[in-house]
Amino acid sequence: LMAAVSGAVGAVSCPLGRDLLTHRVRLKFALKPRASLSPSPASARVPGATNDVINKASVLSRRLGGAPRVVGSRSSAAHVTRAVVAPNYKDDLDFDEDDDAYTWRVGGANDIPIRHLRDVYRGEAPLVAIPNPFCTSSSCPVAGIGDRTPLNLNRMFVSEDDRVLLKAIAFGSPDSLAAQCSFDCSVDGSFDETCDVCSFTPEFCYRAGPRAKIYFEPAEVHAAIVNCGGLCPGINDVVRSVVNTLEVGYGVNKISGIRFGWGGFWKDGVENMPLTRRNTSGVQDRGGSIIGCGRGGGDVPKIVDSIEKQGINMVFVIGGNGSHAGANAISAECAERGLKVSVVGIPKTIDNDILHIDKTFGFDTAVEEAQKAIKAAAVEAKSALNGVGVVKLMGRQSGFIAMHAALASGSVDVCLIPEVPFAMEGPNGVVEHIKSLLATQGHAIICLAEGAGQEYVQETGTDAGGNPKLGDIGPWFCKRLKREMSCDVKYIDPTYMVRGVTANAHDSIYCTILGQNAVHGAFAGYTGISIGMVNTHAVFLPIERLIEKERLVDPDGRMWHRLLTSTGQPDFAMNE
Repeated sequence: LMAAVSGAVGAVSCPLGRDLLTHRVRLKFALKPRASLSPSPASARVPGATNDVINKASVLSRRLGGAPRVVGSRSSAAHVTRAVVAPNYKDDLDFDEDDDAYTWRVGGANDIPIRHLRDVYRGEAPLVAIPNPFCTSSSCPVAGIGDRTPLNLNRMFVSEDDRVLLKAIAFGSPDSLAAQCSFDCSVDGSFDETCDVCSFTPEFCYRAGPRAKIYFEPAEVHAAIVNCGGLCPGINDVVRSVVNTLEVGYGVNKISGIRFGWGGFWKDGVENMPLTRRNTSGVQDRGGSIIGCGRGGGDVPKIVDSIEKQGINMVFVIGGNGSHAGANAISAECAERGLKVSVVGIPKTIDNDILHIDKTFGFDTAVEEAQKAIKAAAVEAKSALNGVGVVKLMGRQSGFIAMHAALASGSVDVCLIPEVPFAMEGPNGVVEHIKSLLATQGHAIICLAEGAGQEYVQETGTDAGGNPKLGDIGPWFCKRLKREMSCDVKYIDPTYMVRGVTANAHDSIYCTILGQNAVHGAFAGYTGISIGMVNTHAVFLPIERLIEKERLVDPDGRMWHRLLTSTGQPDFAMNE
Protein backbone atom coordinates (compact mmCIF):
# COMPACT_ATOMS: atom_id res chain seq x y z
CA LEU A 1 0.00 0.00 0.00
CA MET A 2 1.09 3.52 -0.64
CA ALA A 3 1.95 5.64 2.39
CA ALA A 4 0.75 9.20 1.89
CA VAL A 5 2.51 11.99 3.72
CA SER A 6 1.27 15.57 4.17
CA GLY A 7 -0.43 18.10 6.48
CA ALA A 8 -0.40 17.46 10.19
CA VAL A 9 0.35 13.76 10.39
CA GLY A 10 3.56 11.76 10.64
CA ALA A 11 5.05 9.23 8.29
CA VAL A 12 3.20 5.96 7.85
CA SER A 13 3.22 2.90 5.70
CA CYS A 14 2.09 -0.67 5.69
CA PRO A 15 4.02 -3.90 5.15
CA LEU A 16 4.52 -4.55 1.49
CA GLY A 17 2.05 -6.83 -0.14
CA ARG A 18 -0.58 -6.75 2.62
CA ASP A 19 -4.02 -7.43 1.15
CA LEU A 20 -2.64 -6.95 -2.35
CA LEU A 21 -1.83 -10.52 -3.42
CA THR A 22 -0.30 -10.06 -6.85
CA HIS A 23 -0.22 -6.27 -6.52
CA ARG A 24 3.25 -5.10 -5.58
CA VAL A 25 3.72 -1.60 -4.25
CA ARG A 26 7.02 -0.03 -3.27
CA LEU A 27 7.31 3.42 -1.76
CA LYS A 28 10.49 5.00 -0.49
CA PHE A 29 11.00 8.35 1.12
CA ALA A 30 14.00 9.81 2.89
CA LEU A 31 14.28 12.10 5.89
CA LYS A 32 16.63 15.04 5.66
CA PRO A 33 19.64 14.23 7.86
CA ARG A 34 20.32 16.27 10.98
CA ALA A 35 23.79 15.71 12.39
CA SER A 36 22.83 17.16 15.76
CA LEU A 37 20.35 14.40 16.49
CA SER A 38 21.59 11.10 17.81
CA PRO A 39 19.99 7.67 17.72
CA SER A 40 17.28 7.03 20.28
CA PRO A 41 17.58 4.36 22.95
CA ALA A 42 14.51 2.92 21.30
CA SER A 43 16.87 0.53 19.50
CA ALA A 44 16.97 -1.52 22.65
CA ARG A 45 13.24 -2.14 22.30
CA VAL A 46 13.35 -3.16 18.63
CA PRO A 47 15.39 -6.32 18.06
CA GLY A 48 17.18 -6.24 14.75
CA ALA A 49 16.50 -2.56 14.04
CA THR A 50 19.38 -0.89 12.24
CA ASN A 51 20.96 2.39 13.22
CA ASP A 52 19.69 3.85 9.94
CA VAL A 53 16.11 3.08 10.88
CA ILE A 54 16.51 4.40 14.42
CA ASN A 55 18.25 7.56 13.19
CA LYS A 56 15.41 8.33 10.79
CA ALA A 57 12.72 7.52 13.33
CA SER A 58 14.49 9.64 15.93
CA VAL A 59 14.67 12.60 13.60
CA LEU A 60 10.96 12.42 12.98
CA SER A 61 9.96 11.79 16.58
CA ARG A 62 12.16 14.52 18.03
CA ARG A 63 10.83 16.96 15.46
CA LEU A 64 7.31 16.00 16.55
CA GLY A 65 8.15 15.98 20.23
CA GLY A 66 7.63 12.31 20.96
CA ALA A 67 9.49 9.05 21.26
CA PRO A 68 10.35 7.17 18.08
CA ARG A 69 8.22 4.18 17.14
CA VAL A 70 9.78 1.50 14.99
CA VAL A 71 7.98 -1.73 14.22
CA GLY A 72 9.83 -4.84 13.14
CA SER A 73 13.40 -5.07 11.88
CA ARG A 74 13.08 -3.78 8.31
CA SER A 75 15.82 -1.35 7.35
CA SER A 76 13.65 1.34 5.81
CA ALA A 77 11.94 4.39 7.23
CA ALA A 78 8.93 3.43 5.13
CA HIS A 79 8.15 0.77 7.74
CA VAL A 80 7.46 3.22 10.57
CA THR A 81 3.80 2.31 10.73
CA ARG A 82 2.46 4.86 13.18
CA ALA A 83 3.42 8.42 13.95
CA VAL A 84 2.94 10.81 16.86
CA VAL A 85 0.42 13.50 15.98
CA ALA A 86 1.97 16.95 15.86
CA PRO A 87 1.33 20.24 14.08
CA ASN A 88 4.23 20.29 11.66
CA TYR A 89 6.68 17.80 10.26
CA LYS A 90 6.67 18.46 6.55
CA ASP A 91 10.14 19.99 6.48
CA ASP A 92 11.63 16.71 7.70
CA LEU A 93 10.22 14.62 4.87
CA ASP A 94 11.35 14.58 1.29
CA PHE A 95 11.33 12.16 -1.60
CA ASP A 96 14.80 10.99 -2.46
CA GLU A 97 15.36 11.48 -6.19
CA ASP A 98 17.80 8.58 -6.21
CA ASP A 99 15.21 6.10 -4.92
CA ASP A 100 13.29 3.89 -7.32
CA ALA A 101 9.72 4.91 -8.10
CA TYR A 102 7.14 2.58 -6.62
CA THR A 103 5.24 0.37 -9.02
CA TRP A 104 2.29 -1.97 -8.92
CA ARG A 105 1.03 -4.75 -11.13
CA VAL A 106 -2.70 -5.04 -11.71
CA GLY A 107 -4.74 -8.20 -11.77
CA GLY A 108 -5.77 -9.71 -8.45
CA ALA A 109 -7.47 -8.89 -5.19
CA ASN A 110 -7.67 -5.16 -5.89
CA ASP A 111 -9.61 -5.58 -9.12
CA ILE A 112 -13.29 -4.70 -8.88
CA PRO A 113 -14.82 -8.01 -10.05
CA ILE A 114 -17.52 -8.10 -12.71
CA ARG A 115 -19.73 -11.05 -13.63
CA HIS A 116 -19.12 -13.01 -16.81
CA LEU A 117 -21.45 -15.44 -18.55
CA ARG A 118 -18.83 -18.14 -18.01
CA ASP A 119 -19.79 -17.99 -14.32
CA VAL A 120 -23.56 -18.38 -14.77
CA TYR A 121 -24.44 -19.94 -18.13
CA ARG A 122 -25.78 -23.50 -17.90
CA GLY A 123 -27.19 -24.07 -21.39
CA GLU A 124 -26.67 -27.15 -23.52
CA ALA A 125 -24.62 -25.42 -26.20
CA PRO A 126 -21.07 -24.69 -25.02
CA LEU A 127 -20.03 -21.09 -24.34
CA VAL A 128 -17.23 -20.62 -26.84
CA ALA A 129 -15.13 -17.51 -27.44
CA ILE A 130 -14.87 -16.54 -31.10
CA PRO A 131 -12.86 -13.84 -32.94
CA ASN A 132 -14.44 -10.41 -32.80
CA PRO A 133 -15.65 -9.13 -36.20
CA PHE A 134 -15.90 -5.55 -34.94
CA CYS A 135 -13.99 -3.05 -37.03
CA THR A 136 -14.28 0.33 -38.69
CA SER A 137 -13.60 1.33 -42.27
CA SER A 138 -10.12 2.50 -41.31
CA SER A 139 -9.14 -0.65 -39.45
CA CYS A 140 -10.88 -3.60 -41.14
CA PRO A 141 -8.28 -6.06 -42.46
CA VAL A 142 -8.15 -6.75 -46.16
CA ALA A 143 -9.20 -10.16 -47.41
CA GLY A 144 -6.68 -12.90 -46.81
CA ILE A 145 -4.83 -11.20 -43.98
CA GLY A 146 -5.69 -14.02 -41.60
CA ASP A 147 -7.13 -13.94 -38.10
CA ARG A 148 -8.22 -10.60 -36.73
CA THR A 149 -5.76 -9.62 -34.01
CA PRO A 150 -5.08 -6.40 -32.12
CA LEU A 151 -2.06 -5.76 -34.33
CA ASN A 152 -3.59 -6.20 -37.76
CA LEU A 153 -6.63 -4.19 -36.65
CA ASN A 154 -4.52 -1.18 -35.70
CA ARG A 155 -4.80 -2.16 -32.05
CA MET A 156 -8.56 -1.96 -32.29
CA PHE A 157 -9.11 -4.19 -29.29
CA VAL A 158 -8.69 -3.64 -25.56
CA SER A 159 -6.69 -6.13 -23.52
CA GLU A 160 -8.60 -8.05 -20.88
CA ASP A 161 -5.85 -7.04 -18.47
CA ASP A 162 -6.28 -3.27 -18.93
CA ARG A 163 -7.37 -1.49 -15.76
CA VAL A 164 -8.34 2.03 -14.68
CA LEU A 165 -7.74 3.31 -11.16
CA LEU A 166 -11.08 4.03 -9.46
CA LYS A 167 -9.89 6.78 -7.13
CA ALA A 168 -7.26 9.18 -8.39
CA ILE A 169 -6.47 10.90 -5.07
CA ALA A 170 -4.56 9.35 -2.18
CA PHE A 171 -5.26 11.63 0.78
CA GLY A 172 -2.28 12.32 2.99
CA SER A 173 -4.13 13.69 5.98
CA PRO A 174 -7.64 13.47 7.43
CA ASP A 175 -7.72 17.27 7.71
CA SER A 176 -7.15 17.71 3.97
CA LEU A 177 -10.04 19.25 2.04
CA ALA A 178 -12.67 16.57 1.29
CA ALA A 179 -10.48 13.79 2.71
CA GLN A 180 -12.29 10.47 2.85
CA CYS A 181 -10.51 9.16 5.92
CA SER A 182 -10.18 10.02 9.60
CA PHE A 183 -7.79 9.87 12.54
CA ASP A 184 -7.80 6.57 14.41
CA CYS A 185 -6.03 7.36 17.67
CA SER A 186 -5.16 5.09 20.57
CA VAL A 187 -2.92 5.11 23.62
CA ASP A 188 -0.39 2.31 24.01
CA GLY A 189 0.91 1.53 27.48
CA SER A 190 4.56 1.87 26.45
CA PHE A 191 4.25 4.67 23.90
CA ASP A 192 2.67 8.08 23.51
CA GLU A 193 -0.71 8.62 21.91
CA THR A 194 -0.46 7.81 18.23
CA CYS A 195 -2.77 7.97 15.25
CA ASP A 196 -3.04 5.99 12.07
CA VAL A 197 -3.40 8.28 9.08
CA CYS A 198 -5.01 7.86 5.72
CA SER A 199 -4.11 4.64 3.96
CA PHE A 200 -4.65 4.19 0.24
CA THR A 201 -5.89 0.90 -1.15
CA PRO A 202 -6.03 1.10 -4.93
CA GLU A 203 -9.07 -0.37 -6.67
CA PHE A 204 -8.97 -1.13 -10.37
CA CYS A 205 -11.87 -1.09 -12.85
CA TYR A 206 -11.93 -3.09 -16.06
CA ARG A 207 -11.23 -0.79 -18.97
CA ALA A 208 -14.13 -0.72 -21.44
CA GLY A 209 -13.78 -1.32 -25.15
CA PRO A 210 -13.98 -4.04 -27.82
CA ARG A 211 -12.34 -7.38 -26.95
CA ALA A 212 -10.50 -9.61 -29.40
CA LYS A 213 -12.79 -12.50 -28.42
CA ILE A 214 -16.57 -12.40 -28.08
CA TYR A 215 -19.16 -14.86 -26.73
CA PHE A 216 -22.09 -14.22 -29.06
CA GLU A 217 -22.49 -15.05 -32.72
CA PRO A 218 -23.77 -11.72 -34.15
CA ALA A 219 -26.30 -13.47 -36.43
CA GLU A 220 -27.87 -15.09 -33.35
CA VAL A 221 -28.19 -11.92 -31.28
CA HIS A 222 -31.58 -10.43 -30.42
CA ALA A 223 -30.83 -7.20 -28.55
CA ALA A 224 -33.37 -5.19 -26.56
CA ILE A 225 -33.08 -1.55 -25.47
CA VAL A 226 -35.30 -0.24 -22.68
CA ASN A 227 -35.45 3.27 -21.20
CA CYS A 228 -36.74 3.46 -17.64
CA GLY A 229 -37.61 6.42 -15.42
CA GLY A 230 -38.09 9.94 -16.70
CA LEU A 231 -36.79 11.87 -19.66
CA CYS A 232 -33.28 13.22 -19.91
CA PRO A 233 -31.28 14.96 -22.65
CA GLY A 234 -29.34 12.40 -24.70
CA ILE A 235 -31.56 9.31 -24.55
CA ASN A 236 -31.99 9.25 -28.31
CA ASP A 237 -28.24 9.68 -28.75
CA VAL A 238 -27.66 6.56 -26.65
CA VAL A 239 -30.27 4.55 -28.55
CA ARG A 240 -28.73 5.58 -31.86
CA SER A 241 -25.22 4.71 -30.65
CA VAL A 242 -26.25 1.25 -29.40
CA VAL A 243 -28.12 0.47 -32.65
CA ASN A 244 -25.28 1.67 -34.88
CA THR A 245 -22.67 -0.30 -32.97
CA LEU A 246 -24.77 -3.47 -33.02
CA GLU A 247 -25.70 -3.24 -36.69
CA VAL A 248 -22.65 -1.64 -38.30
CA GLY A 249 -19.91 -2.71 -35.91
CA TYR A 250 -21.04 -6.30 -35.26
CA GLY A 251 -23.59 -7.15 -37.94
CA VAL A 252 -26.58 -7.69 -35.63
CA ASN A 253 -29.86 -7.55 -37.54
CA LYS A 254 -32.48 -7.97 -34.80
CA ILE A 255 -32.81 -5.07 -32.36
CA SER A 256 -35.98 -4.31 -30.40
CA GLY A 257 -36.94 -1.14 -28.60
CA ILE A 258 -38.97 -2.01 -25.48
CA ARG A 259 -41.69 0.66 -25.23
CA PHE A 260 -42.45 2.77 -22.16
CA GLY A 261 -40.15 1.23 -19.56
CA TRP A 262 -40.13 -2.14 -17.81
CA GLY A 263 -43.83 -2.71 -18.41
CA GLY A 264 -43.18 -2.88 -22.15
CA PHE A 265 -41.72 -6.35 -21.66
CA TRP A 266 -44.96 -7.89 -20.44
CA LYS A 267 -47.95 -5.54 -20.54
CA ASP A 268 -50.72 -6.33 -22.99
CA GLY A 269 -51.07 -4.01 -25.95
CA VAL A 270 -47.47 -2.77 -25.87
CA GLU A 271 -45.45 -3.97 -28.84
CA ASN A 272 -41.72 -3.75 -29.44
CA MET A 273 -40.35 -1.14 -31.80
CA PRO A 274 -37.93 -2.62 -34.38
CA LEU A 275 -34.78 -0.52 -34.44
CA THR A 276 -32.35 -0.15 -37.33
CA ARG A 277 -29.67 2.25 -38.37
CA ARG A 278 -32.10 3.71 -40.90
CA ASN A 279 -34.99 4.47 -38.53
CA THR A 280 -32.68 5.86 -35.82
CA SER A 281 -30.84 8.18 -38.20
CA GLY A 282 -31.29 11.76 -37.04
CA VAL A 283 -33.04 10.92 -33.74
CA GLN A 284 -30.23 12.69 -31.89
CA ASP A 285 -31.73 15.95 -33.12
CA ARG A 286 -34.96 15.32 -31.21
CA GLY A 287 -35.62 15.56 -27.50
CA GLY A 288 -37.35 12.90 -25.48
CA SER A 289 -37.13 9.19 -26.25
CA ILE A 290 -38.17 7.41 -29.44
CA ILE A 291 -38.86 4.26 -27.41
CA GLY A 292 -40.70 6.12 -24.69
CA CYS A 293 -40.08 6.03 -20.96
CA GLY A 294 -41.97 4.94 -17.88
CA ARG A 295 -41.72 4.25 -14.17
CA GLY A 296 -42.79 1.10 -12.37
CA GLY A 297 -43.61 -2.20 -14.04
CA GLY A 298 -40.48 -3.86 -12.70
CA ASP A 299 -41.90 -7.35 -12.19
CA VAL A 300 -38.64 -9.28 -12.52
CA PRO A 301 -40.03 -12.82 -13.10
CA LYS A 302 -42.43 -11.53 -15.77
CA ILE A 303 -39.66 -9.56 -17.45
CA VAL A 304 -37.30 -12.54 -17.56
CA ASP A 305 -40.14 -14.79 -18.79
CA SER A 306 -40.62 -12.32 -21.66
CA ILE A 307 -36.87 -12.26 -22.35
CA GLU A 308 -36.84 -16.05 -22.63
CA LYS A 309 -39.99 -16.18 -24.74
CA GLN A 310 -38.70 -13.58 -27.23
CA GLY A 311 -35.23 -15.11 -27.45
CA ILE A 312 -33.58 -11.90 -26.26
CA ASN A 313 -29.96 -12.41 -25.26
CA MET A 314 -28.76 -8.83 -24.79
CA VAL A 315 -30.60 -6.22 -22.70
CA PHE A 316 -29.45 -2.61 -22.58
CA VAL A 317 -31.04 -0.65 -19.73
CA ILE A 318 -30.97 3.15 -19.86
CA GLY A 319 -31.76 4.58 -16.44
CA GLY A 320 -30.72 5.90 -13.04
CA ASN A 321 -30.27 4.27 -9.65
CA GLY A 322 -33.69 2.63 -9.53
CA SER A 323 -33.47 1.37 -13.10
CA HIS A 324 -29.99 0.01 -12.44
CA ALA A 325 -31.31 -1.82 -9.38
CA GLY A 326 -33.92 -3.39 -11.66
CA ALA A 327 -31.27 -4.28 -14.25
CA ASN A 328 -29.19 -5.93 -11.53
CA ALA A 329 -32.19 -7.97 -10.37
CA ILE A 330 -32.93 -9.07 -13.94
CA SER A 331 -29.28 -10.05 -14.45
CA ALA A 332 -29.39 -12.07 -11.22
CA GLU A 333 -32.64 -13.81 -12.26
CA CYS A 334 -31.17 -14.68 -15.66
CA ALA A 335 -28.09 -16.03 -13.91
CA GLU A 336 -30.26 -18.06 -11.54
CA ARG A 337 -31.95 -19.64 -14.56
CA GLY A 338 -28.59 -20.21 -16.24
CA LEU A 339 -29.53 -18.15 -19.29
CA LYS A 340 -27.09 -16.77 -21.82
CA VAL A 341 -28.31 -13.20 -21.43
CA SER A 342 -26.07 -10.20 -21.00
CA VAL A 343 -27.65 -7.28 -19.08
CA VAL A 344 -25.82 -3.95 -19.35
CA GLY A 345 -26.80 -0.65 -17.77
CA ILE A 346 -26.19 2.83 -19.20
CA PRO A 347 -26.35 5.53 -16.45
CA LYS A 348 -28.99 8.16 -17.20
CA THR A 349 -29.98 10.92 -14.83
CA ILE A 350 -29.71 14.67 -15.01
CA ASP A 351 -29.36 14.56 -11.22
CA ASN A 352 -25.78 13.19 -11.55
CA ASP A 353 -26.33 11.12 -8.40
CA ILE A 354 -24.72 7.80 -9.44
CA LEU A 355 -21.63 6.74 -7.50
CA HIS A 356 -18.06 6.42 -8.77
CA ILE A 357 -18.45 7.62 -12.36
CA ASP A 358 -17.32 11.10 -13.39
CA LYS A 359 -20.83 12.13 -14.42
CA THR A 360 -24.02 10.86 -16.00
CA PHE A 361 -25.15 11.79 -19.49
CA GLY A 362 -27.61 14.67 -19.70
CA PHE A 363 -26.16 16.47 -16.69
CA ASP A 364 -24.08 18.98 -18.64
CA THR A 365 -27.03 19.80 -20.89
CA ALA A 366 -29.29 20.25 -17.86
CA VAL A 367 -26.84 22.69 -16.27
CA GLU A 368 -26.55 24.60 -19.53
CA GLU A 369 -30.33 24.78 -19.97
CA ALA A 370 -30.80 25.88 -16.35
CA GLN A 371 -28.75 28.98 -17.19
CA LYS A 372 -31.65 30.30 -19.25
CA ALA A 373 -33.95 30.19 -16.24
CA ILE A 374 -31.39 31.81 -13.96
CA LYS A 375 -30.71 34.58 -16.47
CA ALA A 376 -34.45 35.22 -16.82
CA ALA A 377 -34.84 35.36 -13.03
CA ALA A 378 -31.92 37.79 -12.82
CA VAL A 379 -33.47 40.09 -15.43
CA GLU A 380 -36.81 40.06 -13.58
CA ALA A 381 -35.23 40.67 -10.16
CA LYS A 382 -33.02 43.52 -11.30
CA SER A 383 -35.93 45.22 -13.08
CA ALA A 384 -38.20 45.33 -10.02
CA LEU A 385 -38.22 47.25 -6.75
CA ASN A 386 -36.81 44.85 -4.16
CA GLY A 387 -36.93 42.12 -6.79
CA VAL A 388 -36.23 38.53 -5.81
CA GLY A 389 -35.77 35.91 -8.52
CA VAL A 390 -36.28 32.31 -7.37
CA VAL A 391 -35.40 29.33 -9.61
CA LYS A 392 -36.14 25.74 -8.58
CA LEU A 393 -34.05 23.07 -10.29
CA MET A 394 -34.29 19.28 -10.37
CA GLY A 395 -32.02 16.93 -8.47
CA ARG A 396 -34.16 15.10 -5.91
CA GLN A 397 -31.92 14.35 -2.90
CA SER A 398 -28.78 15.69 -4.61
CA GLY A 399 -27.93 19.30 -5.37
CA PHE A 400 -25.53 18.92 -8.28
CA ILE A 401 -27.61 20.74 -10.90
CA ALA A 402 -28.35 23.67 -8.57
CA MET A 403 -24.74 23.93 -7.42
CA HIS A 404 -23.22 23.76 -10.90
CA ALA A 405 -25.83 26.03 -12.48
CA ALA A 406 -25.39 28.62 -9.75
CA LEU A 407 -21.63 28.48 -10.07
CA ALA A 408 -21.76 28.74 -13.86
CA SER A 409 -24.15 31.69 -13.84
CA GLY A 410 -22.07 33.88 -11.56
CA SER A 411 -25.16 35.93 -10.66
CA VAL A 412 -26.75 33.74 -7.96
CA ASP A 413 -26.72 35.20 -4.44
CA VAL A 414 -28.01 32.18 -2.54
CA CYS A 415 -27.95 28.47 -3.46
CA LEU A 416 -29.79 25.99 -1.26
CA ILE A 417 -29.30 22.23 -1.66
CA PRO A 418 -30.50 19.11 0.22
CA GLU A 419 -27.05 18.20 1.51
CA VAL A 420 -26.69 21.45 3.49
CA PRO A 421 -29.50 22.14 5.99
CA PHE A 422 -30.43 25.78 6.40
CA ALA A 423 -32.32 27.92 8.88
CA MET A 424 -34.94 30.29 7.50
CA GLU A 425 -35.24 32.44 10.64
CA GLY A 426 -32.80 33.93 13.11
CA PRO A 427 -29.75 36.17 12.70
CA ASN A 428 -27.98 33.51 10.59
CA GLY A 429 -31.08 32.57 8.61
CA VAL A 430 -31.90 32.89 4.93
CA VAL A 431 -34.56 35.55 5.50
CA GLU A 432 -32.19 37.96 7.22
CA HIS A 433 -29.57 37.49 4.52
CA ILE A 434 -32.04 38.23 1.73
CA LYS A 435 -33.19 41.34 3.60
CA SER A 436 -29.54 42.41 3.73
CA LEU A 437 -29.12 41.79 0.00
CA LEU A 438 -32.17 43.90 -0.82
CA ALA A 439 -30.89 46.70 1.41
CA THR A 440 -27.40 46.71 -0.14
CA GLN A 441 -27.91 45.81 -3.81
CA GLY A 442 -31.65 46.13 -4.33
CA HIS A 443 -32.27 42.59 -5.57
CA ALA A 444 -31.55 38.91 -4.84
CA ILE A 445 -31.32 35.79 -6.99
CA ILE A 446 -32.00 32.44 -5.33
CA CYS A 447 -31.34 28.97 -6.74
CA LEU A 448 -33.22 26.12 -5.02
CA ALA A 449 -32.63 22.41 -5.49
CA GLU A 450 -35.98 20.61 -5.43
CA GLY A 451 -34.90 18.44 -2.48
CA ALA A 452 -33.72 21.36 -0.34
CA GLY A 453 -35.55 22.28 2.86
CA GLN A 454 -37.68 19.16 3.01
CA GLU A 455 -37.92 19.54 6.78
CA TYR A 456 -40.26 22.48 6.04
CA VAL A 457 -42.46 20.84 3.37
CA GLN A 458 -41.85 17.12 3.75
CA GLU A 459 -44.35 14.63 2.33
CA THR A 460 -44.68 10.90 2.97
CA GLY A 461 -44.74 7.92 0.67
CA THR A 462 -42.94 7.04 -2.55
CA ASP A 463 -43.59 7.54 -6.25
CA ALA A 464 -44.03 4.84 -8.92
CA GLY A 465 -40.26 4.51 -9.22
CA GLY A 466 -39.80 3.91 -5.49
CA ASN A 467 -38.34 7.36 -4.79
CA PRO A 468 -39.44 9.33 -1.71
CA LYS A 469 -42.05 11.95 -2.55
CA LEU A 470 -40.77 15.50 -2.21
CA GLY A 471 -42.64 18.49 -0.91
CA ASP A 472 -42.71 21.49 -3.25
CA ILE A 473 -40.14 23.82 -1.72
CA GLY A 474 -40.46 26.51 -4.41
CA PRO A 475 -43.94 27.96 -3.72
CA TRP A 476 -43.46 27.58 0.03
CA PHE A 477 -40.18 29.49 -0.11
CA CYS A 478 -41.70 32.34 -2.14
CA LYS A 479 -44.67 32.70 0.23
CA ARG A 480 -42.31 32.79 3.19
CA LEU A 481 -40.27 35.62 1.68
CA LYS A 482 -43.38 37.67 0.90
CA ARG A 483 -44.59 37.19 4.45
CA GLU A 484 -41.30 38.30 5.98
CA MET A 485 -40.43 41.33 3.86
CA SER A 486 -41.64 43.76 1.24
CA CYS A 487 -40.40 42.24 -2.04
CA ASP A 488 -41.44 41.42 -5.57
CA VAL A 489 -40.85 37.68 -6.05
CA LYS A 490 -40.55 36.12 -9.53
CA TYR A 491 -40.63 32.31 -9.43
CA ILE A 492 -39.44 30.05 -12.28
CA ASP A 493 -39.62 26.24 -12.40
CA PRO A 494 -37.96 25.05 -15.66
CA THR A 495 -38.15 21.32 -14.84
CA TYR A 496 -39.80 20.07 -18.03
CA MET A 497 -37.93 22.55 -20.21
CA VAL A 498 -34.65 21.06 -18.94
CA ARG A 499 -35.66 17.40 -19.31
CA GLY A 500 -36.99 17.55 -22.85
CA VAL A 501 -34.22 19.34 -24.76
CA THR A 502 -31.70 17.74 -27.09
CA ALA A 503 -28.24 16.96 -25.76
CA ASN A 504 -25.49 19.51 -26.18
CA ALA A 505 -22.30 18.60 -28.03
CA HIS A 506 -20.46 17.30 -24.97
CA ASP A 507 -23.33 15.08 -23.84
CA SER A 508 -23.93 13.85 -27.38
CA ILE A 509 -20.32 12.65 -27.64
CA TYR A 510 -20.55 11.13 -24.18
CA CYS A 511 -23.73 9.26 -25.14
CA THR A 512 -22.01 7.84 -28.21
CA ILE A 513 -19.12 6.57 -26.08
CA LEU A 514 -21.47 4.98 -23.55
CA GLY A 515 -23.60 3.28 -26.21
CA GLN A 516 -20.63 1.83 -28.05
CA ASN A 517 -19.01 0.46 -24.90
CA ALA A 518 -22.28 -1.01 -23.66
CA VAL A 519 -22.36 -3.16 -26.81
CA HIS A 520 -18.69 -4.08 -26.45
CA GLY A 521 -19.34 -5.20 -22.86
CA ALA A 522 -22.28 -7.36 -23.84
CA PHE A 523 -20.41 -9.08 -26.69
CA ALA A 524 -17.46 -9.67 -24.36
CA GLY A 525 -19.81 -11.79 -22.23
CA TYR A 526 -20.18 -9.51 -19.22
CA THR A 527 -23.50 -9.13 -17.43
CA GLY A 528 -24.76 -7.13 -14.47
CA ILE A 529 -22.43 -4.29 -15.42
CA SER A 530 -22.79 -0.62 -16.21
CA ILE A 531 -20.75 1.76 -18.32
CA GLY A 532 -19.23 5.02 -17.19
CA MET A 533 -16.26 7.32 -17.33
CA VAL A 534 -13.85 7.06 -14.40
CA ASN A 535 -11.02 9.57 -14.38
CA THR A 536 -11.88 10.28 -18.04
CA HIS A 537 -11.58 6.62 -19.09
CA ALA A 538 -14.50 4.38 -20.07
CA VAL A 539 -14.84 1.42 -17.69
CA PHE A 540 -17.05 -1.55 -16.87
CA LEU A 541 -18.32 -1.50 -13.27
CA PRO A 542 -20.56 -3.98 -11.43
CA ILE A 543 -24.01 -2.47 -10.95
CA GLU A 544 -23.87 -3.32 -7.24
CA ARG A 545 -21.12 -0.76 -6.71
CA LEU A 546 -23.05 2.00 -8.47
CA ILE A 547 -26.26 1.56 -6.47
CA GLU A 548 -24.78 1.18 -2.98
CA LYS A 549 -26.16 4.63 -2.20
CA GLU A 550 -26.89 7.91 -3.93
CA ARG A 551 -24.05 10.18 -4.82
CA LEU A 552 -24.42 13.50 -2.98
CA VAL A 553 -22.73 16.87 -2.96
CA ASP A 554 -19.94 16.94 -0.38
CA PRO A 555 -20.47 20.04 1.82
CA ASP A 556 -16.76 19.89 2.66
CA GLY A 557 -15.72 19.43 -0.97
CA ARG A 558 -13.96 21.87 -3.23
CA MET A 559 -16.90 22.44 -5.59
CA TRP A 560 -19.24 23.54 -2.81
CA HIS A 561 -16.51 25.80 -1.43
CA ARG A 562 -16.12 27.32 -4.89
CA LEU A 563 -19.85 27.97 -4.96
CA LEU A 564 -19.78 29.68 -1.55
CA THR A 565 -16.95 31.90 -2.74
CA SER A 566 -19.00 32.83 -5.81
CA THR A 567 -22.28 33.60 -4.02
CA GLY A 568 -20.77 35.04 -0.85
CA GLN A 569 -23.58 33.45 1.15
CA PRO A 570 -23.00 32.79 4.86
CA ASP A 571 -23.47 29.54 6.73
CA PHE A 572 -27.21 29.38 7.29
CA ALA A 573 -26.74 27.37 10.47
CA MET A 574 -29.77 25.51 11.74
CA ASN A 575 -31.02 26.86 15.07
CA GLU A 576 -30.14 24.66 18.00
